[in-house]
Amino acid sequence: MNKKILTHLNTSLVRLSIVHRNIKPWNQNSYFVVSNLGSVTGICLHASTMVSSEFINRNPISSNKLITEYARNGRMDSARHVFDNMTDRDVVTWTAMVTGYVQNGRLDCARQVFDKMPFRNLVSWNAMIAAYANYGKLNDARLLFDNMPDRDVVSWTSMIAGYARNGRMQDARKLFDEMPERNVFSWNVMVTGYAKDGRMDDAQDLFDKMHERNVVSWNAMIAGYFDNGRIDEAVELFDKMPERSDITWATMITGYIENGLEDNALDLFSQMVVAGIKPNKSTFTCAFNACARLGVSDKGMQIHGHIIKIGCASDVRVGNALVTMYGKFNVDDARKAFDMMPERDVISWNTMTASYTKHGRLLHAHGLFDRMPQKDVVSWTVMVAGYCQNGHPEESVKLFSEMIRIGVKPNQATLVSILSACSNLAALEQGKQIHVNTIKTEYNCDVFVGNALVTLYSKCGCIDTAYQVFDEMPERDVISWTAIIAGFAQHGRGQKAIQLFELMRDCGVKPNHVTFVGVLTACSHCCLLDEGWRYFSSMSSSHGITPGMEHYSCMVDLLGRLGLLNEAEDFIREMPMEPDPVVWKALLGGCRIHGNLEVGERVAKHLFMLEPENPAAYVLLSNIYATTGRWNDVNKVRFMMVNRGIQKLAGCSWIEIKNKVHAFTVRDIAHLQIDRIQASLDELTEVGHLPENNFELNHFELEDK
Repeated sequence: MNKKILTHLNTSLVRLSIVHRNIKPWNQNSYFVVSNLGSVTGICLHASTMVSSEFINRNPISSNKLITEYARNGRMDSARHVFDNMTDRDVVTWTAMVTGYVQNGRLDCARQVFDKMPFRNLVSWNAMIAAYANYGKLNDARLLFDNMPDRDVVSWTSMIAGYARNGRMQDARKLFDEMPERNVFSWNVMVTGYAKDGRMDDAQDLFDKMHERNVVSWNAMIAGYFDNGRIDEAVELFDKMPERSDITWATMITGYIENGLEDNALDLFSQMVVAGIKPNKSTFTCAFNACARLGVSDKGMQIHGHIIKIGCASDVRVGNALVTMYGKFNVDDARKAFDMMPERDVISWNTMTASYTKHGRLLHAHGLFDRMPQKDVVSWTVMVAGYCQNGHPEESVKLFSEMIRIGVKPNQATLVSILSACSNLAALEQGKQIHVNTIKTEYNCDVFVGNALVTLYSKCGCIDTAYQVFDEMPERDVISWTAIIAGFAQHGRGQKAIQLFELMRDCGVKPNHVTFVGVLTACSHCCLLDEGWRYFSSMSSSHGITPGMEHYSCMVDLLGRLGLLNEAEDFIREMPMEPDPVVWKALLGGCRIHGNLEVGERVAKHLFMLEPENPAAYVLLSNIYATTGRWNDVNKVRFMMVNRGIQKLAGCSWIEIKNKVHAFTVRDIAHLQIDRIQASLDELTEVGHLPENNFELNHFELEDK
């Protein structure tokens, strides 16, 4: 606390302790003490104990000030203590209590005091109406409004603002037209309401009719045009403005960024600085966000220097934006910005932790997470998502379990992240438990959570359950449809995938490039050549989507599965882009299926040049040799791999039993129940379930199988 304030507080407390006081010093000193309630808890308590009945009843003016200041600092129990001990209450006293309860969100208490008021003024009526309107209780607000003995422009505007904020513009306009008199604030409320409702023509009509406009009027229109994607009209209004505030500039910069025009945002920021207008903290935050999105670190550093020059670097929000920006470019620079912050909030810590996870620095992230003085659900979500996105889903599950154990309630992002982790682990039972718990929350109908559940059940082999989740979703987006189409495709149910794709289009949902990967995969797995060509051609002709490498790969896979290897090779050579290794491997896979050495050897040579250290091409080629009995060539491929230091990664499979995932690799004898597992495998072999031994690895690496 400022030493001057602390000294003044102590002096005031001493004066209050003197028995013989006159009224004026008492009023001055008590007001100063209580107005600094938020500064030091101990002094707050000291001041509170001195508010005796003798003091309270000494002068109502001083008591009214106490009520107001206690309410401002959120100490409504203390305010009520003063109120209850007053023997002489005036309308200001009652109104101060009503307003105090309203400011602290205690509407029921406010209404109780309001109903007991022996006399009411316009301030008390307006306070209650505004409170009900702000909390969406429009029927209660309107009932009070209709029963008011007198109304002023504030009464009308409060009621109109309530309707506008809750999207009831028809009711707002009806009341607006009935107003006996209007001020600029009344007009601004209507203009803002129309703008937020997307009715910009109605907003413009009212704006044109305004006899008096202030900067708020212009700002509301500009923000509305930006929110509705009408950039040119927003810029036109900005250029016409007779005067601008710092909020105007911030609105323009934010509008550009939200519409993907970050270059324009930074140009305008530069114009603002050149014009000698001091940006506010919000403007700086927006500028940093623009730099982060554009990836222009040099510009961000220039703005950082400007902030230091004008003394805004100590602001927490600006510091958080600075950490976010540097985190896009260099996590070490982000950490320097974080360490230099004189004050940090939980957002600061979360932002820095997220920067570490995005750069794969999980140890640093977890270290910072452990040091956080305060954690919220976002803190936990950052770590759960970070581990999952960086290939450590098992750590995500552990953290999520700890989070639940200590009573932190997951949010939407947490649930999506942990369900993704369960999908990656094929941890079906854990995913089911999370699903059951989700049903009891407000996220049961959330489209993002639903999409994650569809993916989970699809990846875990429960495609019918995935479809049930999909079918019960109250809202679906393109990701929902894509997930279920891909799920059926991966389970070999191509006709169902195609049926859903057609239903998706009938529902008016526009497929994206990932959706086409799903439907082309379905055609490939079910060898539906005509359908595959039709969907591939429709991408550009009907949907405006240029086929990408992954779509060409699907078509090559389809042709290869059908044995149309020469057609597939011609298709590759006619591609508008240079084919990547995935495309060539799809063709080589078709050669393996059909034992085509001629095409297979040509394709393998391409792959050896493109990916000389990738074992996949070597293994596929040796498998082709093995199917035709050319064991000498199999050995040549093997020796080539040995000479080049190339090793095939051991295969891995896993199964989940009682919430525990058991993983197995080739020649794995580490499992505690390996003897029982081996005995079960022997029993399967005895009853005729034999492994496939047609390929080269069985010839020269049979022991690895």
